[in-house]
Amino acid sequence: MSIYEAKVFNTGGRGGEVHSEDNSFKMNVKQPREMSGEDTNESNPEQLFAAAYSACYNSALDGVLKKAGADDVKRTVIATAKLQKDESDGGFKLAAEIEVEFEGVEQSDADQYVQDAHKACPYSKMTQNGIPVDVKATVK
Repeated sequence: MSIYEAKVFNTGGRGGEVHSEDNSFKMNVKQPREMSGEDTNESNPEQLFAAAYSACYNSALDGVLKKAGADDVKRTVIATAKLQKDESDGGFKLAAEIEVEFEGVEQSDADQYVQDAHKACPYSKMTQNGIPVDVKATVK
């Protein structure tokens, strides 16, 4: 049983639009320049995935930091969605990278925080049996 469900509809694939069931979210999407050769200011599925993953991961990190008594730690989560060639079928596959830039923490603590958040984040859980995700921490 779901706690929450979000339905998003697409028409036109990578050259169309996406919108939520209640229309609170609506935007045009287009292939990135690297795929289409055309300049665009429209978003694309990989950007949408990276945006959602970074927000979800940062929320999981909130819980990890709170539990560690470090909830005042400043950080930025950077999610990168990577569209790659899939040699097995000639198509594409998705990979991801999560990087967290921390301020004022020891590297060993930062490494532990990102691993714990990766275990807790619903998007990370989704990817663990699907797309490969590299998780790393950097300290500024």
